[in-house]
Amino acid sequence: MEKIRALWNKYKEIILYLFFGVITTVVSLGACFATLKIGVVFLNDGAGNPTPLLDVIGSSVQWVVGVLVAFITNKLWVFTDSEKGFKNTAKQLGKFTAGRIFTYFLEVVANLAVIALFDGLGYRSFTFIGISVTSRVWAKAITSVIVVVTNYILSKLLVFKKNK
Repeated sequence: MEKIRALWNKYKEIILYLFFGVITTVVSLGACFATLKIGVVFLNDGAGNPTPLLDVIGSSVQWVVGVLVAFITNKLWVFTDSEKGFKNTAKQLGKFTAGRIFTYFLEVVANLAVIALFDGLGYRSFTFIGISVTSRVWAKAITSVIVVVTNYILSKLLVFKKNK
């Protein structure tokens, strides 16, 4: 039990970041895929698939939802930030949002690139547990990992850094 407690104490921040990162990812992906599901009625390629514009809109909705959920969970539970007051919180939210704007563009470009790569290689989707695993699903999975790691580094070093 002491080993587990020691590991928890050593890696608590990373474990909590990953835990809340999963929560944030699930919530924001849900928002993205709901946007794609609804939006494909209006923006499709004629064969019923989302257009690149709809992919960008879906990523944008995902980003807004993700930023809000992540800022709250990071401030309160991951980095246990002690900065109080509207001015300090607004400043942190500004830095946090700037970092997320950077990773938003990283995600959009990487997402479209992975979709193009998979589609260009002739990837054929398959159904798993009733879910169609398309190139878009793989792109979201791959870019989500890249974005989570980048966001952790930016949050730790720039937004919620501890004053020594």
